[in-house]
Amino acid sequence: MQDDRYALLSPFLTEARRRRFEEVLAHRTHWVTVVTEDLYDPHNISAVLRSCDCFGIQSAHIIEENNPYRTSPGVSKGAWKWLDLHRHTDTTHALRKLKEKGYAICCTTPHADDTTLEELALDQPVALVFGSEGPGISDAAKAEADCFVRIPMYGFTESFNISVAAALTLQTVTSRVRTMDALDWRISETERLRLLGDWAERTVKDSSGLLDRLRSGTEPPSAPAPLGIEET
Repeated sequence: MQDDRYALLSPFLTEARRRRFEEVLAHRTHWVTVVTEDLYDPHNISAVLRSCDCFGIQSAHIIEENNPYRTSPGVSKGAWKWLDLHRHTDTTHALRKLKEKGYAICCTTPHADDTTLEELALDQPVALVFGSEGPGISDAAKAEADCFVRIPMYGFTESFNISVAAALTLQTVTSRVRTMDALDWRISETERLRLLGDWAERTVKDSSGLLDRLRSGTEPPSAPAPLGIEET
């Protein structure tokens, strides 16, 4: 059954919001996904999610073996509501599920057999794993890794902050993906309809109740004025 949410809710969105949805979708991708492992600082996880949205990455996986997922609204700027967030409680299980979906697991850490962001193979979807503040990625993550990637550093400091490392990594990797014509990195039509429906539901006030009324015929199919939340 085709997803009808966007068709029903679009009359209740402003024209500017509808245009913005299309502009963002044109650059959205599942080819790259992000995995955070046990981050404890809500500012860091919020900054990573914000970078995912800004660089057009649609899905993020949050592993919470020891530290629960918390965000800082002032840092995330609502980025989470535009993303597909998947939460996990076990690193091994999470990474193996991503492998089953065709992702190569790439851990971001200095390693004897690591590669650079410019050399990272992108001929298959890639899951970029960022470890916890301090200890970095776990042994369980390392055991599942298909490759390791590093960001060159030339100072005295041992490492970048996790949110900075994620932003640098995503900027380089997503830029490379978008220049590779052979890659089918764009969102599929089925995913496009789902995301438009998701985003419309998260934008229009009382969307669940409104959809029920529209489907039952008790609500007019259009409104005299858009009922959307404040444009962001």
